[in-house]
Amino acid sequence: MLAVRVFATLCALTAVAHAEPTTTPITDRDYRIDLYDGVPLGNSATIAMGGASEANAAGSSGTLVNASASAVRQTTDNDSWSWDYHLDYLNAGLSHDYTNSGLTTTTTGGYETFTLGGSVRVRDWAGAVTLSDQSAPLVGAMVTLPNGSTSDIDASTWRVKVAVAKWFARIDTAVGMDIQLAQLRISPDCSGPGCTELFGIQGAGLEAGATWIPSNQSFRLALSGSTPIEGGQVTASNCDPASCQGYILPDEVYVPWRVVAGGAYRFAGSAWNHQVKSTFRDERAVTVVADLVLTGDSPDSYGLEAFGLHELERSGRHLAWSPRAGAEYEWLPGRLRVRGGSYWEPARFDGVPGRVHGTFGIEVRVFEFHAWGLRRGRITLTGDLASGYDNLALSIGFWH
Repeated sequence: MLAVRVFATLCALTAVAHAEPTTTPITDRDYRIDLYDGVPLGNSATIAMGGASEANAAGSSGTLVNASASAVRQTTDNDSWSWDYHLDYLNAGLSHDYTNSGLTTTTTGGYETFTLGGSVRVRDWAGAVTLSDQSAPLVGAMVTLPNGSTSDIDASTWRVKVAVAKWFARIDTAVGMDIQLAQLRISPDCSGPGCTELFGIQGAGLEAGATWIPSNQSFRLALSGSTPIEGGQVTASNCDPASCQGYILPDEVYVPWRVVAGGAYRFAGSAWNHQVKSTFRDERAVTVVADLVLTGDSPDSYGLEAFGLHELERSGRHLAWSPRAGAEYEWLPGRLRVRGGSYWEPARFDGVPGRVHGTFGIEVRVFEFHAWGLRRGRITLTGDLASGYDNLALSIGFWH
């Protein structure tokens, strides 16, 4: 962990030292909020391997990054139908600059991400539903309540995906599509009279993905893309959007389009892409993954952090490139896996350069039991570290 921390800090030190965010006061509603994800979302394995998971995505959690994932079988899945689910919680509460906006604080950011979902496969057809909820306080943002007291403001962004996918055996490829719904809500961090939502806004978009898994080979390739999401009319609660508890509300929110290309290779004593007649595939193996993420620009869009300070900070003026890579080593077959990786978080805000992240993870099998077949429990420690950013997670789940 110390080595990863030192690596991430040294790589990002120069960038942070020269960060010079540029902001201007908000004077009217002619602006958008840019809902851009510069850091990866997903399960513990995804985060630990530098956020690279496009070609290695499978099942419920894989649908977060690739719409075809629910139709990708685990190599130990030999039934005519199967189901999968995931539940992950990530806490970046130690971060001082979660979005790399350059608006650093002396207090921690309090960012939390919660994802859950389920998928079902029947022969070659599959479907999945996932929910991601990201919440955080807007640092420095305050509202005055009717009783004269003040309250911090929280921002919550949730996204729902409903996916359908199919496996095409003739071409060894899984193909999928999904519809994505996104909503941004800004509310006081309180309860009782006057603690009403400041505003909410939502929109929808489409995603498509494909994963090529050539039979009896040890590599996989994948490609996915999503359309932009343009939020509709802002709905304010009991206030004028042009003057809502001291805030001038945005006209809409914008989620930029994204294209991701990825590859994965597994080094082991047997070929990766073939079904095995066992519940678990216990063998020493190294899996290497790499992704290239291209995110579109966001016209007339600004960051959410500066909004909380009644300021505009230009976000998404240019395309953003993010290379990501990582590896997993099953050190003790069926008992211990270690992971590591890195990725480049590109510049999104004017005057603030990008930064390098170092990631790590360790997964330990802790028990074994029978419940609709043999199951294994595991505990996983995961970290994603950069200058101004700390994401640590401890999760409990099933060993796959």
